[in-house]
Amino acid sequence: MKQRRIAVKIGSNVLTRKDGTLDATRMSALVDQVAELRARGIEVVMVSSGAVASGRSEQPLNEQLDEVSQRQLFSAIGQAKLINRYYELFREHHIRVGQVLTMKESFSDEEHCRNQQNCMEVMLAHGVIPIVNENDTVAITELMFTDNDELSGLVAQMLHADTLILLSNIDGIYDAPPSQAGAQVIRTVLPGEDLSQYISTEKSGHGRGGMTSKYHTASLVAQNGIEVVIANGKTPDILLKLIDDPDTVCTRFVPAALQQSTAATNGVQSETEVIEKEAEVTEKKTEVTEKLLRARVAANELLLASEEAINKVLCDVAEQIKRHSSELLAANAADLQRMNPDNPLYDRLRLDNDRLNAIANDTRNVATLRSPLGHVQKQSTLPNALQLKRVSVPFGVVGVIFEARPNVAFDVAALCLKSGNACVLKGGRDAEESCRAIVALIRSVLEQNGLPADAVTLLPASHEATAEMLQAVGLIDLVIPRGSSRLIRFVRDTARVPVIETGAGICHCYVDSTADLTKATAIVQNAKTRRVSVCNALDCLLIHRSRLSDLPSLAQPLGEKKVLIYADTEAYAALQDHYPTDLLLPATDESFGTEFLSMTMSIGTVDSLDEALRHIALHGSHHSESIVTEDPQSAERFLTLVDAACVYHNAPTSFTDGAQFGLGAEIGISTQKLHARGPMALEELTTYKWQIRGNGQVRK
Repeated sequence: MKQRRIAVKIGSNVLTRKDGTLDATRMSALVDQVAELRARGIEVVMVSSGAVASGRSEQPLNEQLDEVSQRQLFSAIGQAKLINRYYELFREHHIRVGQVLTMKESFSDEEHCRNQQNCMEVMLAHGVIPIVNENDTVAITELMFTDNDELSGLVAQMLHADTLILLSNIDGIYDAPPSQAGAQVIRTVLPGEDLSQYISTEKSGHGRGGMTSKYHTASLVAQNGIEVVIANGKTPDILLKLIDDPDTVCTRFVPAALQQSTAATNGVQSETEVIEKEAEVTEKKTEVTEKLLRARVAANELLLASEEAINKVLCDVAEQIKRHSSELLAANAADLQRMNPDNPLYDRLRLDNDRLNAIANDTRNVATLRSPLGHVQKQSTLPNALQLKRVSVPFGVVGVIFEARPNVAFDVAALCLKSGNACVLKGGRDAEESCRAIVALIRSVLEQNGLPADAVTLLPASHEATAEMLQAVGLIDLVIPRGSSRLIRFVRDTARVPVIETGAGICHCYVDSTADLTKATAIVQNAKTRRVSVCNALDCLLIHRSRLSDLPSLAQPLGEKKVLIYADTEAYAALQDHYPTDLLLPATDESFGTEFLSMTMSIGTVDSLDEALRHIALHGSHHSESIVTEDPQSAERFLTLVDAACVYHNAPTSFTDGAQFGLGAEIGISTQKLHARGPMALEELTTYKWQIRGNGQVRK
């Protein structure tokens, strides 16, 4: 199967601030997304603007130089700065990049064109990402590209890309001026469709192009059979959303060669082809629906299962994990083979004998926990002698969507069975083989014990299965997403069934004026560096202005762990000359309110506890927040006023975990307020019902 290849053009207004300086936070976010695409097996070619704009910020204008000379000077300075930044950011992901500087005549001369094509193909074949830009230092006005939109279109065609993504500072092409009330993004453009009436001729702030050049490039490239997308590069996770979520706001140009399969109403497809296509979709939906119907039946059967029977199943599963470890590891190896070992998700995907033993022990431990079912929460007798009881009961069918963590399949199955629920698992493609092997093992144990195998059901690892699952009103009682903030937002915004949000964490630690420095140093280091890819990892350190002199000592362990810091003006000054220069960058507005999930964090300076509280209220995600202080009144004020699931005094946010809380296990960390909040364990997988017993009473 041909490997998917995309070209991504990043505009100057995406990469630079208003003053023309590079926006390091946004560059880092885009690099993280490209690295994720690479880990999924997608080849990426980048066409990056920003060199001239970056150079302009370093070099004052010289009125004695003509326009071309000015560009050459700015480009020479800025290109070095730009590619060096890319090199350092991609190096964090163990990805190599190569710079390709080209000119317009290189595409008009057959030999030059073939040479640069061969160069980039060799780079891609050896795992190197080409970063392409125009060589403004030697280009002359008559032979300059209109802008990098034109260059990216030529690169996409030369390398036979499947998709060209043009990232700008606006969501796409609007059907009216974007500032006008009611203006809507035009989502789809068919080949030959004329949108010129909607195109503004206004140029971008730091680049040469505007929407006119993007529309012109997109139309030409789409006519040559390549899908083109115009999207907002400032939207968080935009590249991943464009790949994963078809509802992401953007303008998509349908390639001419694909129009017949995309637009069935154009009369080109035969009636038979349309019917076959519809039948294929219906068959997929029927497969998922049938699985959900069987899970619903299994949930009813579980209501009659004894606690002893369920405990035996869990103990047998633990035993079978050890007996069949070789099969489980072989399936996991097949998944690992498809993922780049440098991908941060690789370790989360990986199983080994030690991890399987730990999973078996955890499963056996769930069997020892007290059942959450049948607990009488309230009871009373009314004046008419009616007896009322409120008792805990299962939800019924619980759906869990997760990504590259196969151990979640074991955890969820154990917790759901113990709480009397059938579970429907929807894993990601990264863990597909592992999840199949795991669920097959559990279903086999259920059958051997006379319980319904459909109490643990695995759906196909497809986006279509996810969509149908989220719409399954009446078949699924509750959906719990476990994974990235992007996944959780998608589930929340798409589902028609009830959802409990888990996982997304933007966590802060506030070091107060009375904080003990030794405690603060240990707490910050543990919260940030213990495990960077989990939701309870520290993202932002807030420090009282009076303690800035202690910041170098507090940050020293972070430097030893290679933590990249985005510091506000005062914190930057305090750390300058005391922290590795290549790991210290000025903070921007986007540095705060970001869940980094990497060895990256931000530092902000505040004047008071109240200012820290305001910052957390503005930028937090209601997950886990911490204060380090020796003042009891400040601690109590923080614990009382911070709106989060878990609030700490003199302890790191890394303790937010069901096992650490003594709950035995967890199904996720809920950041919402309805039903469950914080680590969700057995009790949170139950609801309740009222049981009313009478003796012929009637209501007057």
